[in-house]
Amino acid sequence: MQKPTIFISHSSLDKELIRQIKDLVNGRTSGTVDLFQSSDGESIPFGNNWIHQVEENLNKSKIMFVFVSPRSAMSSWIYFEAGFAYSKGVKVIPIGIDGVDIGSLKPPLNLLQGFNISGAEGLNNIIAVLNREFDCSYPESFSEDDFERLLALSFGRREVSEEVLNIIDHVKMVFPNKMKPGGKDISIVDDPFGKVEKLLVENNIEFRMADKNTIHTHGAIIRHKEGDEFGAGVSLVLDPFCLKINEKLINSLPSVLYQAQAVDKHWFNVFFETDVSLLTKDFKVSSKLHICGFSMSDLNGRMHKYKSVDFALDPAPERGRNFVYDRENLRVIYYSGQFDAKLLFSLVEELVRAGIVAPARNS
Repeated sequence: MQKPTIFISHSSLDKELIRQIKDLVNGRTSGTVDLFQSSDGESIPFGNNWIHQVEENLNKSKIMFVFVSPRSAMSSWIYFEAGFAYSKGVKVIPIGIDGVDIGSLKPPLNLLQGFNISGAEGLNNIIAVLNREFDCSYPESFSEDDFERLLALSFGRREVSEEVLNIIDHVKMVFPNKMKPGGKDISIVDDPFGKVEKLLVENNIEFRMADKNTIHTHGAIIRHKEGDEFGAGVSLVLDPFCLKINEKLINSLPSVLYQAQAVDKHWFNVFFETDVSLLTKDFKVSSKLHICGFSMSDLNGRMHKYKSVDFALDPAPERGRNFVYDRENLRVIYYSGQFDAKLLFSLVEELVRAGIVAPARNS
């Protein structure tokens, strides 16, 4: 039996966001509906005639979802595809995304019945359409958390410059088994990895166990190392493109891993791509930052202040009580539970402008 086909019309500039929506819908329908997205790299096998494949899938589609964003609304392509589909008797349904209200569109799309995705209800409307048109009973169970994760996945491309995302290799956080903030002994909870697994389940975060001490989730690897030596504890290695989606996880970990024990501040380290150079000599860093209007931190003379965080440029190698790094990096101290990906990206942008972080330039 041939699967029902839904044709997805959109701007190529929105392909990553649309791919995420497609993946969410595929998860609810268990892949029993063919969602044709011409830009996803999967719907059209490499080497096939693109126009022929588009026309063929339009001919066998019963429904076309037209995703209208600020970018696609400026293009004539979605109007062409929508008109072609409508002329063939395909039901065309406009869907407003990324802040677009379909009620404000120009004809002919505003003459068609559609909806906006501005929350979980919009995502569930997609499932409702499939249930109605194909006589199915897929669960209309998307939550606001699903929608928030969708927003987070598209965050980097929409709000952060490509340069910043591309020069950061990864962000690392370590929650040590033992700490002495302010001279007070604090120990991590018993069975910390069990607490992490429970947190992931409670927040409906998809993950897989690689082994008893390693968890993989989207854009992050979580590890647990026993003992008291450098690096022991729970660590996270995070990809910059998924920092926003992992904000909730990051901000929940201190209270979960140390429970009632007060941990007012924590830190993370930002590692850059190998062709990015960092200025780490204290007096030179201080000079450039002073010229750019940065204040010195109250924590110590090597650190500086940026909004609610303190930071320093650490040379390689840098050895601390709880970690060993053999690469230069940006160390940031923040208030526990208040990690903000957007603030971090903003700080990196300022450091690039100040010449502290220097991306490689093509000749």
